[in-house]
Amino acid sequence: MLNYDMGISSSDIFFSVSESNLIAGQSIILYASVHNYGKYDISGYASFYAGSQLIDSSQIVSIRASGVSDEVFVNWVVPEGSFNIRVDITRVNADKQPISDENPANDSALTGMFVPEKDTDGDGVVDKNDNCPNASNPDQADVDGDKIGDVCDSDDDNDGLTDERERQIGTNPVDPDTDDDGVLDGQDNCPLVANPNQADKDKDGTGDACDSVDNSAPSAPADTDRDGVPDSRDNCRNVANASQTDTDRDGTGDACDSDDDNDSLTDTKEKEIGTIPTNPDTDGDGVLDGKDNCPLVANSDQADKDKDGIGDACDSADNVYSSNQDAGGVGTAAENSAGNGESSGDEDLKNIYIDSAKISWNTFVFKAEGGLSDKIIYSWDLGDSAQATGTEARHSFKKAGTYLVILEATNESGATRKVPSIVHVSFLSAQNPYLSLPVGTLLGLTLIFGTHRLFRKKKEELNEIDGEIK
Repeated sequence: MLNYDMGISSSDIFFSVSESNLIAGQSIILYASVHNYGKYDISGYASFYAGSQLIDSSQIVSIRASGVSDEVFVNWVVPEGSFNIRVDITRVNADKQPISDENPANDSALTGMFVPEKDTDGDGVVDKNDNCPNASNPDQADVDGDKIGDVCDSDDDNDGLTDERERQIGTNPVDPDTDDDGVLDGQDNCPLVANPNQADKDKDGTGDACDSVDNSAPSAPADTDRDGVPDSRDNCRNVANASQTDTDRDGTGDACDSDDDNDSLTDTKEKEIGTIPTNPDTDGDGVLDGKDNCPLVANSDQADKDKDGIGDACDSADNVYSSNQDAGGVGTAAENSAGNGESSGDEDLKNIYIDSAKISWNTFVFKAEGGLSDKIIYSWDLGDSAQATGTEARHSFKKAGTYLVILEATNESGATRKVPSIVHVSFLSAQNPYLSLPVGTLLGLTLIFGTHRLFRKKKEELNEIDGEIK
């Protein structure tokens, strides 16, 4: 037996917890049993290493001779990853200075490798066994037994409603059937009132047992035209018109009202003559279109000198004749010829006049009528540089305005008569494609206010051709 022999073995190294319960990040105590195998009492300490990294050195202990042992220790936090523990013992003298040991072979011991478990949330339950590895729950409570702990389970009772929703509506987040009617809260249309039959008369998702309002829809009212408006208040029962627009407020919707603006002209007629179907007074002169003898030209006085039903403001021909022109208007061919020194014997030209018909907003057909001979030659000046010959001329004007059309008739003897006619091409016609443009609308309004002035100008031109028109 040696006099001084301080020794340790790998079996003398142990932890304050079971090796199988080592958890990374856990604070534990490392222990080592140090033996005195010599004849005399000795003192020393132990240095603990994790691999090559010094953990700490223990306190100095004095150990009696002849195989007696004593425990030394250090505090430690278990690292992540694998590791082993080495313990080196050091003998010290009375002054606590290191001195050599007579048997250095047993002065160091090394354990095998350890792999600690992880406990991410630090609740003492290793991740592989933790039903909420990222949320601390040492009690591992799991009400619904779905292996997801309550602290991280959005639906603790697995009833189809989140815990947050259950708190909002007043049901119990940890009781899957709060009202005990045999229906899970998430499927129960009255989760706070027992109603196992789940009756819901009005089909609004709220059971009758807890529904204070019966939303059962009454029998649908009759809606013949299926426009969403019941017949009882539909102003066009047989014509769909969900908007119920009624421009003239006569109780009949525009969709089925033949006269939307109630001006005594049907919408069809207004489209033909160029007035606005939804404006009872297109020219704004205070006279309804249906009673206005010039519905496109403002003439509040409704003057109609020749009593032909067309107001003077828009009448292209004054049909009042006088042998001496005192009464004004356009005289007959014979009267004008006499006034201009022409022979009054050309009876075949005397009664010639222009008959016209409007085909579209800007297209007209002009016919020479009243000629007493088939030998008469007709030529047309259509007022916009266009020319034509024959008894009939069809022409489309390129833009709105007031045009002076002149028919020149020449008989076999060479006598000539000119017959004028004024044509109004209305911009404000439903058939005018340009009217839908914003600039077209502005131009149309300008034309309304300028039409009367243009007509007077054309009358002056007529005076130069076929006598004075007053």
